[in-house]
Amino acid sequence: MITGIIRGALYLPADARHHGQALSIWPDVGEGDSLLIETAHQALLKNRGIVRSHQRYGPEKQRACELLACPLLVGETPVAVVAVMISPRSEAQQRAVLQLLQWGGLWMETLLQQQFAADQQAGTFSLSAMTAILSHSSSHAAVIETANQLADHFNCERVSVGFRRGLPIRLQAISHMASFDPRTQLVRKVEAAMEEAVDQRVTMVYPAVKNKESAVSRAHAELAEHPQGMAICTIPLRGRTSIIGAITLERSIDAPFNKETIDSCLALANLVGPALELKQREERSSWSKGAEAIKELAEAVFGSAYLKSKVGFLLVCLLLGLFAVVEGTYQMTATARIEGAVRQVLSAPQNGYVEQADVRAGDLVEAGQLMAVLDDRDLQLQLQKWQSEYRKTQAEYQEALAKRERVELSVLRAQLDQLGAETRLVEEQLKRTELHAPFDGVVVSGDLSQSLGAPVETGQVLYEIAPLESYRVVLEVEEENAADLEKGKTGRLIIAAMPEKSFVFVIDQVVPVAVSQDNRNFFRVEATLDEPDPSLRPGMRGVAKVDMGQQSLLWIWTHSIVNRIRLWLWAAGW
Repeated sequence: MITGIIRGALYLPADARHHGQALSIWPDVGEGDSLLIETAHQALLKNRGIVRSHQRYGPEKQRACELLACPLLVGETPVAVVAVMISPRSEAQQRAVLQLLQWGGLWMETLLQQQFAADQQAGTFSLSAMTAILSHSSSHAAVIETANQLADHFNCERVSVGFRRGLPIRLQAISHMASFDPRTQLVRKVEAAMEEAVDQRVTMVYPAVKNKESAVSRAHAELAEHPQGMAICTIPLRGRTSIIGAITLERSIDAPFNKETIDSCLALANLVGPALELKQREERSSWSKGAEAIKELAEAVFGSAYLKSKVGFLLVCLLLGLFAVVEGTYQMTATARIEGAVRQVLSAPQNGYVEQADVRAGDLVEAGQLMAVLDDRDLQLQLQKWQSEYRKTQAEYQEALAKRERVELSVLRAQLDQLGAETRLVEEQLKRTELHAPFDGVVVSGDLSQSLGAPVETGQVLYEIAPLESYRVVLEVEEENAADLEKGKTGRLIIAAMPEKSFVFVIDQVVPVAVSQDNRNFFRVEATLDEPDPSLRPGMRGVAKVDMGQQSLLWIWTHSIVNRIRLWLWAAGW
């Protein structure tokens, strides 16, 4: 409508603010891009049309033009900005061009309002159709209501709805007809047209719309001629996962179906299809619902969806089944330590002081070997005292014997016996100041080398000795495993100091008393070694595994967790 246009462009508001690319520009190649975007930006800032006269452009600014820009509003919101570069003209002509641009904005706003009204009307009809479908108690009534509403909305003479019954399609409803004879020629032609569209999985239109993909339409041609020329549109009706039927719309040949009407019909069919399918599914018998549920479950399990996950799950199930069948030796694991079968205690025979210490814990000793000596000076003085008293009393005894004083002899004889006993007692105490090893063995505890001169009391433990060839194994068994142990079971022991060797043991006794130590409870289980090793020492620790018999691999790996869960459920009251 505007003559003398040099160049024009349409910008979105964001592009005009940030000097971006034009949404549309004509001609594609030309000059003055910067002038157009700058003018559009100013018009957007002022939110009104502007005119910039006597502008120069081109090589060395030799050409003259005038720039006009106007924001295009929908309501009060600018949705675009149009800018044009025109040849110089009078001020009245400039206002006329600006007026034309503003009228173009009003025309666009009118188009948008019309589109909105059409969309609103379509949405209202869709809502009405869905409400009608859901409000009916039976699927047959819902199908008839749908056909009637489609016929009224699209000005059709007849609307037919059919559903698949196996491979063929059977007509379910015809608009504005309460009932019909399925054996009539019309019904068969309608069903044939529906099957033709469903088999090709396309929307069939007769007469065909231009630019529409070609399809076989023989059945539609026959239906269009019965009983008179009709325009036909058949839309495959889709459910949740597949095509469940079709809708055939027929109206006068003078009002054929255009692209807009076909798109609207297709959108509405896609909306009501799942709703009609849901209605039909609700009316099925319990046996049909159960069979379909089993079928869906089978498809979900054995279908191609999530194939990798299903293969992985199947492999896990096969492995679990294999582990539940294959048996292995169940070995109960427990910490263990070596103890001497016999432990000899050497204690202080009397009060005294340590004078000499020749061994300490860990040393090997032989039977009779001197281990320590206590200070005997006090005992020596006592011995001299009692010996002196004995000699003195013996002299008095000889003198009384010479005088033959019988009474005095009896008294002195008793005193001599008493002094002799005291002397012998001190002599025995002197012998005990030397501590000797009772047998060949190893010193388990005791170190007096750092306590020379220290006092000791009667009965104080100075050394503990264990024999070299008599050991026992003590297992610390967790309380949840103690019930399975019994005398006679065998196992193997590995000592932390000698991990390259293992020792066979046999359980002798399970002490039925729990021991609490290091914040845990365990039971003490005693066992003996089949073949004692001279390299073993009391106090060594390691790991013992007791053979508990044959069990499935799955049970071996999971029984501990299962027992804990059972205990937790029992504690929770389940």
